[in-house]
Amino acid sequence: MSEEILNKLFNTQNHNYVFIYTPPKVGSTTLVSSLRISLGNHFNIIHIHDDVMLSVLTGINNVTVNEIINYIAQKGNNVYVIDVYRTPIERKMSVYFEKLSPYHFNNSEENLNKYSIKRITDRFNKLFPHLGNGDHYFDKFDIANPTHFDFDKKYTIQILNNIKYIKLRLDDSKIWASILSSIFQKEIVLINDYQTTTKSIGDLYRRFKDEYKIPVNYLQLVKDCKYFNFYFSDEERKKYIEKWENKIADEFTPYKSDEYKFYVNLYLENQYINDIQTEHYIDNGCLCVYCTKTRKYIFDCAKNGETQFEKIIHHEVVNKEMVQKFFKVQNTLKKISNSNNSKKNSKYGINFGKITSK
Repeated sequence: MSEEILNKLFNTQNHNYVFIYTPPKVGSTTLVSSLRISLGNHFNIIHIHDDVMLSVLTGINNVTVNEIINYIAQKGNNVYVIDVYRTPIERKMSVYFEKLSPYHFNNSEENLNKYSIKRITDRFNKLFPHLGNGDHYFDKFDIANPTHFDFDKKYTIQILNNIKYIKLRLDDSKIWASILSSIFQKEIVLINDYQTTTKSIGDLYRRFKDEYKIPVNYLQLVKDCKYFNFYFSDEERKKYIEKWENKIADEFTPYKSDEYKFYVNLYLENQYINDIQTEHYIDNGCLCVYCTKTRKYIFDCAKNGETQFEKIIHHEVVNKEMVQKFFKVQNTLKKISNSNNSKKNSKYGINFGKITSK
């Protein structure tokens, strides 16, 4: 059964595996595209959030992500598992806006752009304690004693059962290329991918983040969060809290647990907007010769400082390659034809060059 799942998850069976195993909205899509572009065809790279997502990808329900990871490691393969920590308020905002259209208001993004910030804020505050909770390094990886975060290196790597567990922070994303290059011993370029601010709802999202004031009782939840206290140093926590203390609002009463469950069931029943994302990444991992060629081109462009790239979509890449080959053949035939005509004209003494008087 495990071999069947491997065949469904990975395009190739080499000995290097990377699991980007994170909660949603922590910058993991950027990691996936960056590693696929940089590591090329030498690594099997998968992005997954939980066991439910594994079931959707494979159609199999009786195996967990951790079981797959351990199974691959026990076979002597080189296995990395990467998780990312994101600051709590920003993560909650991003999780909320990711489903703002299909779930929370069940309306098009075009119409949502007409909503007042007050209306968007009120719904967010009702949901605040229930959004973007948990940490995979603590809660999903079955690690009894997590290694303390290294505030100097800006990452942690812990090796257990032949598995390298890596913890990054989104706050350090500007130096991820350097961090990952050190970990993988290969040059990694950073490809920023799938940001909410670039979506059609981006302006509303920016306005919300600029104008949002956090209820004082919610800021206390942040202060008490064990993950926040684990991944941020004393000085970092102080600066973060001070920033939000300048944007304080009165206490707010959120949905209770049973009210939130009812809310979730209701929006799932009422949802009519399809939010299934296809071709989600800049690099979807196709290993054909054409996609591999495009992957190398993007890597070189990123090294040269470029930041905007088209997605590597297999059928589009193939079509583009075929068109280029067609015109290349056409140009070659034209050159051959012109050359033959020139030789023929020369043979019969015909000269269409410049006429000069003697």
